[in-house]
Amino acid sequence: MAYIPKSKISILDTPGGEFINKSTGAPYIGKYLELSNGKYYAGSNPLQLDQELIIPLSSNQLSNNRDSLSYNNLKPKITKFQSQVKTIYPTKNIPTEEDYNRSYYTRYFTRKVNEPRGYMEIDQDTFNALGQRKKTHDYNLYEVGSLTWNLKNGTTTSNSINLQILERTFPFVSIIFPKLDEFEKIDNILTTPGGELYYEDGREYIGPYHIHESKPMVGAEHTEEPHATLYYSKNPNTFNPTFDSNRKELKQFTNNLKAPEVKGGFRY
Repeated sequence: MAYIPKSKISILDTPGGEFINKSTGAPYIGKYLELSNGKYYAGSNPLQLDQELIIPLSSNQLSNNRDSLSYNNLKPKITKFQSQVKTIYPTKNIPTEEDYNRSYYTRYFTRKVNEPRGYMEIDQDTFNALGQRKKTHDYNLYEVGSLTWNLKNGTTTSNSINLQILERTFPFVSIIFPKLDEFEKIDNILTTPGGELYYEDGREYIGPYHIHESKPMVGAEHTEEPHATLYYSKNPNTFNPTFDSNRKELKQFTNNLKAPEVKGGFRY
């Protein structure tokens, strides 16, 4: 199996109700790996990607038990509608070059009205179809929403704020956006002339650095080779803000960043 850099993998945990085993269909609980291509695998070892996980597809079909058959006879128009609508599939939207030039893009999601945690990310066409109550999808069964997702120069804080605001309307929506710096890019090579960054033992650092998971690290870009984390103070135990709160980078960050904006959803 081809080697996959750790920077392309997130190790997460699911309490259940989110994934099933692709081969057996069995529900999955425990640690899992999320790859940058949108695929999921059981376990926490990136060298063992033998059990692929998938998000269960939503079914719009009514079952064939006695109650459902009685309902079909009493509500034939509704039954016909539900049998003709399209199944909604989860889709991870990948930002375009135009999105990166703008520094942000919009992500869309839906939730079943009778499942508080029944979220999935969807594409814009599905979002529009549900919001416009088109007969291609069961708009009575779902509610939709969207949010602005920042893409450049330290995104963890701003995307976290967006999700916190959105959760006032859509509780638990953060479960489908666990990686707050997903798709992030850092503009240009960051360099310090001195007096800004320090090693853990207090030694001053001069040279190129990069931001990984909101923390500065040695070198122009993140690699798989071991490299030191840097700190904004000689004593990291007393003062160690993240990239987003450092005054120098914060000025550039706020100048280039789309202000947090959250778009609510449609409810039916």
